Amino acid sequence: MKISALSLPKDRSLRVPSDDTLLVLPGVLGVFDGATSPQKHSPTGASSGRIASQAAAIAVACLAQEGELPTAAPARIFAEISERIHESSQRRGMEGKPSTTMALAVRCDDHIRFLLVGDSGIRINASRLIRCEKPIDSVSTQARLAVYATLAGRQDDADEIERLARSVSFEGFDRAVETGLLAANEAARIQADVAGRFAGIAPEEDVRRFLANGIRQQYRFANNAAHPMGYSTLNGDETCLKDIIDMRLPLAEVGSIEIFTDGYFLIPESASIDAWEAAFAVSEAEDFAKLGRFASVKGSTSREFADDRAVIVADMVNGIGASGQP
Repeated sequence: MKISALSLPKDRSLRVPSDDTLLVLPGVLGVFDGATSPQKHSPTGASSGRIASQAAAIAVACLAQEGELPTAAPARIFAEISERIHESSQRRGMEGKPSTTMALAVRCDDHIRFLLVGDSGIRINASRLIRCEKPIDSVSTQARLAVYATLAGRQDDADEIERLARSVSFEGFDRAVETGLLAANEAARIQADVAGRFAGIAPEEDVRRFLANGIRQQYRFANNAAHPMGYSTLNGDETCLKDIIDMRLPLAEVGSIEIFTDGYFLIPESASIDAWEAAFAVSEAEDFAKLGRFASVKGSTSREFADDRAVIVADMVNGIGASGQP
């Protein structure tokens, strides 16, 4: 077996740590993508996303050591992770609910178990993609595109446009009107347009209210299985099972495994770190601001990539290890 791994922060200077955490143990491979808002850091300076992703990885490592990953129910695994996230955030004085995704591959005797929470992904044999998409991210993305276009008509500094567009996404349209960043009629037009576009997914009033309050209030939809914009996440609460993936494949059918976070916007044709980085370079060159084919909640700037990125590539010719235990 050959395992290759790469994790890079969004910060181009590499001085600011990534919120992604990699886990590589005999029989266990995982990536955890922590979510960090601009204002959520612990008193020690650690980001909320990093706290969550590291805590989740440690919880999974403990479950692996105890030999529970091959057979434990998803709810049992998520409960252990959530408890660890809660304890870690409390210990570090973090307010709010730090959250993270998880994409996991576990060797279980003659098969491999794949477990996903959130929008990190897994690809098997360089062909079969397993991933969950969040409708709420699509809402934020479409709103950002409209805001970016509006702001771009007023100035030429791409970094400043991106900074302001991010502030609208995070703080919400109400705040943007209060500060004069957007006119009331501009904000109302964009909210109505986006709400109408997603009317088949969620009530228009709910979409408008979400945009008015911004991503800083997105936690209200976390683990809310009853709402169409709700989504599963690992954040210290009970994880809803609305859109998790728990599947198993015979070991003999798995030739390669790739596990990656959503900092990669383009899936490569082949399974290698070089291929993933080459695909990333294509996405940066073609759509630097993430407004076109790779439209996203955030774009790249001269100082930052749009997101942290991490990937594990495993050649399964000789298997993945022993029984999910280190």
